[in-house]
Amino acid sequence: MASQDPTDRRSVAAELARREAMLEAIGYAATRIVGGNDWQAGIQDLLGRLGKAAEVDRVTLFETHRGPDNEMVQSCRYDWCVAPLEPISSDQRYQNMPIRDPDTLNDELDDWAHRRQRGEVIQTVRSATSGYTREVFEEQGTLSFLSVPLTANGRWWGFLGFDDCRTERAWTEIEIDVLRTAAALIAGAIERKQTEAEMARQREALYQSEKLTALGSLLAGVAHELNNPLSVVVGQSLLLEEAARESAFTARAQKIRHAAERCSKIVRTFLALARRREPEPRPVQINTVVRMALDLLGYQLRTSGVELTLDLAPDLPELMADADQLHQVMTNLIVNAEQALAGQPGTGPAGSDRPSLRRLKISTRFDKTRQSLRLVVADNGPGIEPEIRSRIFDPFFTTKPTGQGTGIGLSLCMTIVGTHRGSITASETPGGGATFTVELPLAGLPKPKAAPAAVAQAATADEGRRILVVDDEAEIAETLAEILTDLGHRVEIVAQGEAALNQLKTRPFDLILSDLKMPVLDGPGLYAALARDHPSMVAKIAFMTGDTLSQRQGEFLAETGAACLEKPFTPEDVRRFVGHLLQPAT
Repeated sequence: MASQDPTDRRSVAAELARREAMLEAIGYAATRIVGGNDWQAGIQDLLGRLGKAAEVDRVTLFETHRGPDNEMVQSCRYDWCVAPLEPISSDQRYQNMPIRDPDTLNDELDDWAHRRQRGEVIQTVRSATSGYTREVFEEQGTLSFLSVPLTANGRWWGFLGFDDCRTERAWTEIEIDVLRTAAALIAGAIERKQTEAEMARQREALYQSEKLTALGSLLAGVAHELNNPLSVVVGQSLLLEEAARESAFTARAQKIRHAAERCSKIVRTFLALARRREPEPRPVQINTVVRMALDLLGYQLRTSGVELTLDLAPDLPELMADADQLHQVMTNLIVNAEQALAGQPGTGPAGSDRPSLRRLKISTRFDKTRQSLRLVVADNGPGIEPEIRSRIFDPFFTTKPTGQGTGIGLSLCMTIVGTHRGSITASETPGGGATFTVELPLAGLPKPKAAPAAVAQAATADEGRRILVVDDEAEIAETLAEILTDLGHRVEIVAQGEAALNQLKTRPFDLILSDLKMPVLDGPGLYAALARDHPSMVAKIAFMTGDTLSQRQGEFLAETGAACLEKPFTPEDVRRFVGHLLQPAT
């Protein structure tokens, strides 16, 4: 029998030893990577074991992900190499490498990316390459190359790469199968980590949703309790101002009114932040939205030592938009900037002799060519890492410590801006920091159906109507009565729904203005009683409320189509509201 060539025996033995070493690496991967709590903690060691077992000089782990501009890219996350080769994971040239569209492929590297996406194993040698691919191989000293794709949760995650810098070689099917197993184990560990992260995200989302629900309930109660007295203060201060024209009391009345209106704006801002509703398009001045947000947050910025610069372009055209929702966007962007700047060194409150090192600039511009408005909020804080810039608008994604951020602010901003057919982007501020740019087309939301023109002028005594005011807050009822009496109307006041029904038994009324939230018989209860006992009055009742977040009240108003005046209101609001209600039907 012929004896086996010693060279062949050595080759077989070497292949068996290499396979044995690779299987040992697989066993390590199964226990340390898959069985451990954090696959990333052991990945560097595993790459080294695989590299030594496969007798290569470099092993790389590339991830496919979204780049800074939301394009598909690949980056080297981990690598192992023998001396004197240099690691490439710290080389910026191997980070955010673009993956070109199949129709615009330039070389083999581009083609390989799409073949990996289809699950193909790529192996080649330097002599078979050309162009840019050949240049990369020569620069890295690669003579043979093998890549095995990784798929996690049904998505192409990246690939394992093996470089032999000593010889041109071909990997056997057995070696490739073993390395495929290693890639599958790594992918399994990644899948588990992603699943755990998604479960944690969903738990956090549920927690934040519960918090928002509780916040909405709290704000509803606070708004109702504040809006009632604010209606009295605003209304009475304006009545005093009108009555005391050209007297010493005029300036004092104006100061009271301005303070009360500021409180009203703050309450309305809280309500706007808590509302979740369809947009209500109206002509909006974007500079007014900015100033309203600063009414709420200006004091916070000043006490945080933030130097605010406003660069608001004058005479901007109006935008068809929902002012409340744009206010939410503006408020979120300012709060984000203030929180980012909190980590910057400060020199005391802005406005002091020492200049502030925390700077925030808000600017507005009109792009005549694009027929759009641009709002820019720029700070000089730490900025946003390019790796996470594409994720900051994801729901519940936050880089803030637990308990300090919900991760919904920027997601809400993107949703609102998208609803308005606009765009929001994040970029780096020149010199450092974050810049958010909101672009809104002037057309914005579709225009609402034209409503009948409101009547603001006072009625004469001959035109006066009989009006019944129903409110358990005596001061509000009396303020309304004063405003309506000045218009020439005859006003009667009752404190609850039952009393209103008793009044209707004695005399008819041209209009009933009722609070929605009252003890015993509330607004919806009064409406139901009218529908049952006085059906002709159903068309003559309108409501007032300071509890604009109540789901029950919102559903009631939507179902009945009844008009509603939000508190706090001004005399002018009342005049327009009542004037419109008392217009003759056409």
